[in-house]
Amino acid sequence: MTANKRYQRTSVLQHLIKSVLDSSGFRNRTLLAISFSVLGAYIGTAMINPVRVLYAQEHGASLPIIGAMASAYLVSDFLFGYPLGWLADRWGRKQVILIGMAAQALLSALYLPVSDPVLFIVLRFLEGIAAASLLPAARALLIDAVPVEQQGEAFGVFNAFFNASFLLGPALGGLIASLGYSWAFIGAIVIRLVGIVLVVLLIRNEPQARSRNAKQPALGSVFKELFAWPLLASYLIAFGDYLYLGFDLTLTPVWMHDHLQASVALIGLTYTAWAVPNTICSPLGGKVADRRRRSTLILIFGLAQVPLYFLYGMLSQALLALLLFAVHGIVYAFVQPAIDAHLAAFSGNHVRARIQGLYSTIGLIGAFVGSNLFIPLYLVNFRFPWFMMGLCYGLCILVGGLIIRRQESKNLPRSQMLQEDQAKAVTLGSGSHL
Repeated sequence: MTANKRYQRTSVLQHLIKSVLDSSGFRNRTLLAISFSVLGAYIGTAMINPVRVLYAQEHGASLPIIGAMASAYLVSDFLFGYPLGWLADRWGRKQVILIGMAAQALLSALYLPVSDPVLFIVLRFLEGIAAASLLPAARALLIDAVPVEQQGEAFGVFNAFFNASFLLGPALGGLIASLGYSWAFIGAIVIRLVGIVLVVLLIRNEPQARSRNAKQPALGSVFKELFAWPLLASYLIAFGDYLYLGFDLTLTPVWMHDHLQASVALIGLTYTAWAVPNTICSPLGGKVADRRRRSTLILIFGLAQVPLYFLYGMLSQALLALLLFAVHGIVYAFVQPAIDAHLAAFSGNHVRARIQGLYSTIGLIGAFVGSNLFIPLYLVNFRFPWFMMGLCYGLCILVGGLIIRRQESKNLPRSQMLQEDQAKAVTLGSGSHL
């Protein structure tokens, strides 16, 4: 009987994995090329995340300097997100991605000779510019290549690869850093160079000549497309979601090290504990987002994260944090593809990278607010930032999710219009299926 139950559980798991791998997302060559390229790029980023703050502390950086590092990164990412999105729309997504990845590799190398803590602030500002070039262009490429009705599933696959970088990167970086913090930066340089090779070999050059030579729409028309109500709802959710990023960039390693007595290796494994279930569940969450009302997924799984933030604030042991991060990764896998697909459904062909850039930019405003708000709260009591994060994120999810639900209820023929737009546009997706 026990063996039979074990066989049944294995069969269900095999059926789930087979259904995900047989999905259209995993048969789209362009989508897989984009996903593998982003995986290579962000493994390098994730390798440094667990050790950057500790490396800066080792070189004499105080908590205000660490906060300024995070703020410099967020400010530059905020300032350059939209301009680089515009450049990707006009010049080419692949070119912008390559320049950003090359800049990231160079900046990782520049950490090694730095001894003045103030220079870390400058490096983080430059890293923010490089980071602003990558995701908006990559996500716009994805929307180009995938039909509207499959974009939830496609973003689930993309998010699985993206989050796999945080599965591999932090654990690898934490282990390498046990030899010395500088080794994590050397490893990131190598991985980012591999990512550049992947972009060159796997991503095709998209035809941009027509979009560059075509008559550009009026500024007022572009403004309406960038700030339509459905997009504003996504931007609001991004603001609340990125509040955690502000905490993560400044305080997560310090919080775990000082208050949960976690080693550097365990800090890296905690990031991995979030990424493993999220990577596995994201394609499934994407498939559900194409078959159910996206607002329902956003409201249910978004609000489910609020009690998790409160539980983080009550922790006193690192192993419990690892467990909660794993649960959080599963929950997040069912909300993010729904938000991504909703955002993509209202992204016109000529403004896609700009919309993605704005989405990231407004999220980074949330991260900037979070990093500057949470440090004073953390100095009062290390539990307070988590409680404030839960309240703010819950409010953003509730308001944004209800706006999206109202938009769905209007039954506007927007998806049909965008399908016609995609049929006319020259995209990378043609001939991309096996």
